[in-house]
Amino acid sequence: IAKCTLHPARVLEETVPAMRRKGRIQPGCDADLVVFDAESVTDAATYRHTTRPSTGFAHVLVNGEPVVSDGRLRELVLPGRPVRA
Repeated sequence: IAKCTLHPARVLEETVPAMRRKGRIQPGCDADLVVFDAESVTDAATYRHTTRPSTGFAHVLVNGEPVVSDGRLRELVLPGRPVRA
C-alpha cells in the first residue's frame, strides 16, 4: 500500500507542498481513503472497453466525502481538488 500512496507523496513533497498531506492517515492530512478487499479487486477494463469500472472497492472517500458507497459510484459527487506544484 505504501508503494502506491506514501512513497510517491514523499518523492513529490519537496517540489509540491500539497503532497505532504497525501498518503498518510493522521491529523492534518487530506481525508482521501479507500476501503477494499484485496482478494476481490479486479480490473474489468479492456482495450475495447476502456471505461469499465474496477471491482472490489467498497468505499472511497475523497476530501472526507464518499464517492463510492457500498461498491456503487456516486457520479454527481466531485469533492476533489487539483494538486498543483
